[in-house]
Amino acid sequence: MMNLEEIMQFLDNNPPAFLATLGTCGNPRVRPIQSPLLFKDKIYFCTSNTKGLYKHIKNYNGIEFCSCSKDGTFLRLRANAIFEPNLEVKKMMFEKYPYLKNLYNTPENSKFEVFYLNNLSARMQFNNGEFKTLK
Repeated sequence: MMNLEEIMQFLDNNPPAFLATLGTCGNPRVRPIQSPLLFKDKIYFCTSNTKGLYKHIKNYNGIEFCSCSKDGTFLRLRANAIFEPNLEVKKMMFEKYPYLKNLYNTPENSKFEVFYLNNLSARMQFNNGEFKTLK
C-alpha cells in the first residue's frame, strides 16, 4: 500500500504528468499538467475556467492521470475531479508554483480554479512488474 505523501513525492519529482478527461465531443482528451498540491488529505490541481479542461470536468468529472519516472516506474491515478472555490488552496498554489502569478496575477482571479481528486484510487508500477496501490 502507498499513501498520499508517496504519491505527491512521485508527482513532484516527475513533472509533467498527463491528465485524461472525456471531451465534450465524446472523445478522450489528454493534456500535460504540473500543479499537484496536497492539502488536508486531498490532492489538488489548478486550471483556468476558460480552458477545455474546466469544461470537460464540469461535463463529466471522471479523470485518469499518469506520470512516469525516468527509470520506468509509473503512477496512475483515477478519481472524480471536484472544483472547489477554496481561497486557502489557491494561495498555497501560488506559493508552490510562482509561475501562476504571471498567468493570474492573484489567487482571487475569477478565472483561476482549483479541483481535488475525490474517490481516489492509485497504482504505482515498478519496472520489475511489482506494484503498490491506494484505494
